[in-house]
Amino acid sequence: KSAIRWVVLPALRATERPLTMPEARPVSIVHWPAKTLVNPVIGKPSRPISGDTEYQTMNVFEGLGGKVSSGTWQSTAGTFRSNVVGYIEFCYIVEGSCRLVDPDGTVHAFGVGDHFIMPEGWAGHWEVDEFVKKVYMVAEA
Repeated sequence: KSAIRWVVLPALRATERPLTMPEARPVSIVHWPAKTLVNPVIGKPSRPISGDTEYQTMNVFEGLGGKVSSGTWQSTAGTFRSNVVGYIEFCYIVEGSCRLVDPDGTVHAFGVGDHFIMPEGWAGHWEVDEFVKKVYMVAEA
């Protein structure tokens, strides 16, 4: 026996029109050069530890009603705290290097080509000796 269940729909009469779906926006691939940030938002860490860190963020995509975003972020040298609350972040290092340090002191070193996820609830700090640039994707929890 087949597990497929067939449903027979009545044929349209000559005076009836088929249901139409609302016009959908065309969906296209989102592509941006990771090398150059265009009109980035410039800021400073809200919880600095040391250094005069400046970062730049270029958000290029938002989806699912703003619950998912992606773009490029870069930072100058410094050490600053991070507290991931209400979201999960995937990072891919495209230039430079950094270290992320867990509250227990575990050090995670990342360089070009490395990728990692900061899970919701992670609290630690970043250490950037010179410069780091990442491509990120954030999903709100």
